[in-house]
Amino acid sequence: MKFLICTLLIVFLSSCKNANLFQSNGDADSNLAIFEALGKHYEHILVPDNKISLSIWNHDDISIGSVYSIYNTNESFGKWILIKHDSTASIPFIGVMNLVGLTVAQAESIIIDSLKTYVKDPIIEIKVLNKEVTILGEVKSPGNYLLEKESNTLIEYLGKAQGLNFYADTKHIKVIRNDIPYLVDLTQLESFNQKNIYLKANDIIYIPSKKGKKLALKSPILIPFASLLTSIGILISVTK
Repeated sequence: MKFLICTLLIVFLSSCKNANLFQSNGDADSNLAIFEALGKHYEHILVPDNKISLSIWNHDDISIGSVYSIYNTNESFGKWILIKHDSTASIPFIGVMNLVGLTVAQAESIIIDSLKTYVKDPIIEIKVLNKEVTILGEVKSPGNYLLEKESNTLIEYLGKAQGLNFYADTKHIKVIRNDIPYLVDLTQLESFNQKNIYLKANDIIYIPSKKGKKLALKSPILIPFASLLTSIGILISVTK
């Protein structure tokens, strides 16, 4: 009878397993390599599909989504320039320019040089409107989040996701960048004199569950089920 009960429990538990697409394969980089890759500030490099606003001081007529104007808008209102897949963008007064591979500062410098023919001492600002990271797993508000500044940290964006859930495994947080996964142990940052992990556009942050979560969530089902099996066992033994 004990063998029957154990067998039924094993079958039940195995049937409740869910595939974890973000499960580590055990080939995680060392902490030093992780901090080398993720522990630095970085400057955004313009890429195809970036949506940028172009602000030209005192020239709202040729600005697009200008931050200097009272009518400045964000991405949702459509006042932006799209960098196309051929690496080009259409700039007012200038025409088609190749911007892919440039930092924002480099793009601003090139556009300023080209605008000097039309505008005296132009002051411009370019802003990328659709730099995002994706946060999944054991946070209270998973989803896509805009990188609103040049320097954005993992801790800051876990806060934007309203913090970690009770079952969050803070020792095995995964940051996926350029298809390369890095395991981050938040409890060990101080040991490496590393205060922050810095995020980059298109990063995916996955916070896994602690190992005990599945069992804890199954407890309300397992306890009555185990009690039922015990009762069946007692009945069988009584009726022998």
